[in-house]
Amino acid sequence: MLAECAELGGHGIVGVSLSIGSFPAGGLEFKAIGTAVRAPGAPSLREPFSSHLSGQEFAKLIHAGWVPAGLALGISVGARHDDWLTVGQTRWGAGNAEVVGYTELVNDSRHDARQQLEKDVRRMGGEGVVVSRMDMRVHERECPMQEHGKDHIVEVTIVGTATVRFASVAKPPPPLAILSLDPQRRQAARVRLGR
Repeated sequence: MLAECAELGGHGIVGVSLSIGSFPAGGLEFKAIGTAVRAPGAPSLREPFSSHLSGQEFAKLIHAGWVPAGLALGISVGARHDDWLTVGQTRWGAGNAEVVGYTELVNDSRHDARQQLEKDVRRMGGEGVVVSRMDMRVHERECPMQEHGKDHIVEVTIVGTATVRFASVAKPPPPLAILSLDPQRRQAARVRLGR
């Protein structure tokens, strides 16, 4: 996508739609579609940026003194084999209780995905990130090493736009007060204000 943008002479891509699908044999497939943009008169960039932000959101980001550095990803896959503790906590007679091993698996996978996102943002020189999507998928599979055993798998994906501050933004000027010269309008305004 970035190569096509560069060939078109674009400075970056906005409105990137990232779809994530599964392969039947395992793994993930990513498909990215966006709109190449170019600022007239702006110098060429070494590499175009990519951003999930819409055109309006992109304009707000620029006006706030930030610029997108690129699309950032945090991906983590965690697995846990059912041991005697998790099997005991999931038995029919165990009651309604937290399965500590599963909670740890989910928390560790989320934490790792956040760390991977942070590393990707830093790799691009970003100072912050605008997160667009956080997905978590939990499933189980038969353990290939133990008959009748199960493994629990957690896949966490975080997608966002890394941002870099490019300018200090001055405070907007105060609103301009306008006084009508028409005496009837001035009188109507006084009445509305309760004066």
